[in-house]
Amino acid sequence: MIDAYDSKNFQTAEMINEELQDLFKVLFITANPTPLKAAMEMIGWKVGIPRLPLVEANDSEKSQIRTVIISCVVEAC
Repeated sequence: MIDAYDSKNFQTAEMINEELQDLFKVLFITANPTPLKAAMEMIGWKVGIPRLPLVEANDSEKSQIRTVIISCVVEAC
């Protein structure tokens, strides 16, 4: 998206941004960096849980994050 924008290919940048909207939304379902750390753990990056006062993503949040990650992989978002 950034490369497309820098190359003045605004239509492509906008298209990529639109494709990533579900990912952007799910990464803000609770206080950051909780969803981001959960997503990174799901894709194999060992980042650990957030430091207090933040807490680990709950099961519902993890399910939402997992659903979006899977759809990104399948649809190549």
